[in-house]
Amino acid sequence: MRGRRYLLTALLAGGASAGTSPLAAAAGSAPFPLTGTASEGYARGANRLAVEVRAPPGARCSLRVAAPGSSRTFRAVRVDRADLVAWHWPSTGVAPRSTWTFAVRCTLGSSFAWRTRLVEPGIPSPAGALVGGGSASAASCDAQGVCLAGDRFEVGQCTWYAAGRRPDLIGIVEGNAGGWLLAAAGRVPEGATPVVGALAVWRPGRAGAGALGHVAYVAQVAGGRVLVDDSNWQPTPTSAPLQVHEHWIAAKAPSGYIYGGPAGTGPPR
Repeated sequence: MRGRRYLLTALLAGGASAGTSPLAAAAGSAPFPLTGTASEGYARGANRLAVEVRAPPGARCSLRVAAPGSSRTFRAVRVDRADLVAWHWPSTGVAPRSTWTFAVRCTLGSSFAWRTRLVEPGIPSPAGALVGGGSASAASCDAQGVCLAGDRFEVGQCTWYAAGRRPDLIGIVEGNAGGWLLAAAGRVPEGATPVVGALAVWRPGRAGAGALGHVAYVAQVAGGRVLVDDSNWQPTPTSAPLQVHEHWIAAKAPSGYIYGGPAGTGPPR
């Protein structure tokens, strides 16, 4: 797949690295090792998913992927000499923000092993993120037609979009996103708990943010997950640079949240 390889929130059993986590094993001990990854990327004009599994040569492995209202079963494939079997398919139209089940079953002679996991791919979508605060005559529009009035930030940048969604902060926050928490301190309520209407701020280098930090608008909160609307979030491979979209993040990923405006004083006390 083209572009950056983006690991999902859950992977098959094995050593976890940054951005990865283990896939749950079946009850009981497996007769042979079974490891692998699930990934999401962009190819041939569509979001695509891939699952790769490592198992002993000669084993035959099958995959079942299920999401609310959709499921797909891949027939058994023999593991090649590289101890690897892979499945790739378009993910378009398959409940991107729902919980999916990835189940892999491998057999070798009379032995078998399987792994399964509930994951949330977090495939980005424009959806509610394409909300503008102005009109085309505002002269602050991006290539998607998002137009924001009274916004002095550079079009397409995360700061431009966030300020457009929270115009009450214009004149309070300035410069790069990474400094917005400090700029708002003492002037606007802040905290560590997400609230719809708040701005999520990443300091430089935090959880995938670049050297200038990042900022996003909180559109929905679901337990430990937050749906954010933003622009120019580079670690999401299906979104081109300077593009507006929405995607799920962990509530603890940002450095903090700026309340005020539609977010009020923050979470209930």
